[in-house]
Amino acid sequence: MSVIRTLVHSSRALVTTAKDVARTREIAGVFWKHGFGWVIRRLKLRKELQIDGESTGSMGRPAPLEDPDTGERLVAALTDLGPTWVKFGQIMSTRPDVLPAALIERLASLQDQVAPMSETDMTTQMSAQFGPGWRGLFSEFDNAPMASASIGQVHAARLKTGEEVVLKIQRLDIQPKITSDLHILHVIATWMEDAFEAAHAMDLTGMVRDFAKSLEQELDYRAEASNIEMFRQNFREVPNIHLPEVYRDLSTRYVLCMERIEGKKMTEILDEGGETNDLVTLYFNMAYQMLFVDGFFHGDLHPGNVLIQSDGSLAVIDCGMVGRLAPTRKDRIVDIIWAVLNEDLEAVARHIYDLAIPSGVVDYPSFEADAIAIAERYIVGVPLSHIQMGALFADLVQGATRHQVRMPTDFTMMFKAIMTTEGLAKAIAPDINPIDLAYPYVSRMVTERYSPERVKQVLLSDVQQLSSMLRGMPRALPRTLDNLNRGALTFGINDASLATLDQAQSRRTGRTIRAAFTMTTLVCGAMTLGVEQLPPALWGINGVSLAFWFLSATGAVTLLRRGGLL
Repeated sequence: MSVIRTLVHSSRALVTTAKDVARTREIAGVFWKHGFGWVIRRLKLRKELQIDGESTGSMGRPAPLEDPDTGERLVAALTDLGPTWVKFGQIMSTRPDVLPAALIERLASLQDQVAPMSETDMTTQMSAQFGPGWRGLFSEFDNAPMASASIGQVHAARLKTGEEVVLKIQRLDIQPKITSDLHILHVIATWMEDAFEAAHAMDLTGMVRDFAKSLEQELDYRAEASNIEMFRQNFREVPNIHLPEVYRDLSTRYVLCMERIEGKKMTEILDEGGETNDLVTLYFNMAYQMLFVDGFFHGDLHPGNVLIQSDGSLAVIDCGMVGRLAPTRKDRIVDIIWAVLNEDLEAVARHIYDLAIPSGVVDYPSFEADAIAIAERYIVGVPLSHIQMGALFADLVQGATRHQVRMPTDFTMMFKAIMTTEGLAKAIAPDINPIDLAYPYVSRMVTERYSPERVKQVLLSDVQQLSSMLRGMPRALPRTLDNLNRGALTFGINDASLATLDQAQSRRTGRTIRAAFTMTTLVCGAMTLGVEQLPPALWGINGVSLAFWFLSATGAVTLLRRGGLL
């Protein structure tokens, strides 16, 4: 869809297609109605969007984000605006680094249940995907949906081969509406960043871009099918964890056909007086494998998406939202938890900073002091069984924003996953200790770092980096000297950040030198091992080889410690 943008106040763009202008006016009107008229006035858009009437809620005056009334009104506004905005609110509820806890709690309550689409629209969608004779693919098909949400609805069916399935069918023509709203949401985010320093600090436009990518995945049911298959692969040898089978020949971008799962929610088991401790333990083991072992986790693992089957196994559904952690970030998370378990407050601060994305020059001593103060409240003198890991992470991430530091999206989603699991334990199994259940996973990952294979990988990686750098110098140095002689060499850096960059470069150079020293002494030790002129000193090995290997071991320990492996 073509969108014509005109400059507004020299730094803002306005969508000018008639359809989008009308939708923008509608969106602004909804926020005005729910007491956010002060935002419209601050953006100086009331006249341009032809908004009339008075703003309700605190007389349309600014209200603190921590105010419960603000959260209530924001939830009401997002609900009125429809699926795109409801989804955005749900995503925002996973960002404790930019929003206060009270507002996050209200946003987490957002529901996108709406009236089902008509049978005519459902039939039109199915015919578009499988042809007019699509009903012949099933021996039974229930026209009445089992559940309905803003993007799609679920129908029960039975295949001709007898398997009971459910079909997730996307609403007809929902994608153009969402695409239009995403364009408008991006423009509004740009306006907000121009008008409010807080919106700029939280990188609101970046959050909208991440949200658009996430929603694009959710709109493509083939992505959810792949997520389910990945989970099935990861848990194929884990007993009592079940993911539905996907029927690819009956699945498209707009329809997902999968095995029908029957089961009860954990809260229903509790209401019936059943024992939940074993189920909660199984639930935690599943969540911790996703987070700490696989690095591929369910982004919304609340009790409603986990069903208890008649045989006592847990079945996971609704896999549209997932998170992925790169191995290096997974290692950092383990570093943080390990530091928490050992009450190493300085390490907690350091590892949080290593994960962060600075948006400016950071005063690290001040950052560290704040992080230590936060961690101290949660850790020092607190029994392990009472440590609230999710709340600790949320406060650390929120505190980081005061120092021009923000966290990657996948990391904040991981925080939300941990808080969800802890909330479940507190609600239905208060005597279960999440830290005790996490300890074996964290301990195993830390132990694996000392394995010869892992150490070898680290050393080889460093040697490859050093080799690549040395190979590139003969080509890069003449160009650099030529630019310097011609006065064409410029540096986009200021004095305030020069020291920080110099320290970072020094650390990288030092690590490369230590890696080269370690490998050199290791090779020298091996080369002198067979020299006959050198008499044996210990275990039949000559003293020179032992000396070289001692130096190599010392270098390796230093390298691992500086690299965060120790």
